[in-house]
Amino acid sequence: MRRVALVTLALVALVACATAGGAPAPVARHVVLLSIDGLRPEFYLDPSFAAPALRAMAAEGAHARAVESVFPSLTYPSHATIATGVRPARHAIAFNLRFEEDRPRGRWFEEASDLRAPPLWAWARGAGLTTAAVSWPSTLGAPIDWLIAERDFYLRPHPMPDFLAATTPGLFERLGLTPEATMFRDPARWDAFLTAVAAGIIREHAPRLLLLHLIETDVVQHQGGRDGAAVRPALARIDTHVATLRAALAAAGLAGRTAFIVTGDHGFQDVDAYVYPNHVLAREGLRGCPQAGDWRATAHAAGGGGAVFVAPAGDAVTIARAEAALRREAHGRYAVLTRAELDALGAMPGAALGLEALPGWAIGSSCDRGATEPSRVGRGTHGFLPSRPSMATGLIAAGAGVRKGAVLDRARLVDVAPTAARLLGIPAPPVEGRVLTEILE
Repeated sequence: MRRVALVTLALVALVACATAGGAPAPVARHVVLLSIDGLRPEFYLDPSFAAPALRAMAAEGAHARAVESVFPSLTYPSHATIATGVRPARHAIAFNLRFEEDRPRGRWFEEASDLRAPPLWAWARGAGLTTAAVSWPSTLGAPIDWLIAERDFYLRPHPMPDFLAATTPGLFERLGLTPEATMFRDPARWDAFLTAVAAGIIREHAPRLLLLHLIETDVVQHQGGRDGAAVRPALARIDTHVATLRAALAAAGLAGRTAFIVTGDHGFQDVDAYVYPNHVLAREGLRGCPQAGDWRATAHAAGGGGAVFVAPAGDAVTIARAEAALRREAHGRYAVLTRAELDALGAMPGAALGLEALPGWAIGSSCDRGATEPSRVGRGTHGFLPSRPSMATGLIAAGAGVRKGAVLDRARLVDVAPTAARLLGIPAPPVEGRVLTEILE
């Protein structure tokens, strides 16, 4: 807790420094920021998808035809970028799972203290605004007024005690809601419960900033691919959640004073097979799968991307051996990125090399399955370079301060936080993104 408190003080100090020059005038008293995991632009651009609430927002306000993610285009790095306005090299949420040298699977980047750049909720708190976050990544332990922190509850045999511990005490009782054990492994029920919580917070507490993360469209695309049979029904359910949130704003008398921003984190691409670079590194004599103190180079997989770490870090001979072996054995399955290329992408701090799977392929971490393995039929994934068209996500904004009819050909996730800050009239610390003035009144 001491570490979280120190980080919080540092973040508030940064915002206070920015405030010295004077805050911009607010154009919305409240901002709701909804992230739809796996949101693709065609979900609201293509009328064949059942998304009337999203399309209504796009018609009433502004939208982008494509939004650039980060590398790797994964949920946690992307959400940290949405919240901070900077890329992974600066906010330090490099993957979904931490790379840890002495174990094959690290923990999720779930703690707010993992962030090395001040997030939007700290900017708001530094300006004296109330905040809420419902299942937003990297918020465990965050100084947020009403909070459900996101964790890997669905993987735990008995998640309820951990779920309650990650929630503001008494929140469910005040909202009249009761979480059920069956919801943790049912994405549709999970999203419905989170939406009910967010709507209740809007009605009862009217926070100036609320962040919400919904996941069902991500889950079904992983399971069945971009065009799987479950994608359209899942989107239709999430669209009803959008309508529920807008109704809650209206019921609370906040609709005319709220800017509602909907964004995604990444797109999706279908996968035919997995390639295992650690098999190559092991054959090279670099012991690709880490054991404590007993490895030289290993690949940390991230779906469509991956990072290569070496021990000791920065060892030029090992990096050269690993790079030569990986390039020699690529065979059209992946591309190798140098550290200089990763620096240009603001990606993978600490990695010696990066990997991007080529079309049809994804990257895995295994050492004991050979070089390749077929994917499950219809499976989709993400994590590829943000320049790949299939990785584009979406952005819609409507309500107070948003210009009706504005359309952007392209925006970036780094632009979301500074734009939300401008709408709230609060200062932002130095970021890599910009305020999307084209969509503001």
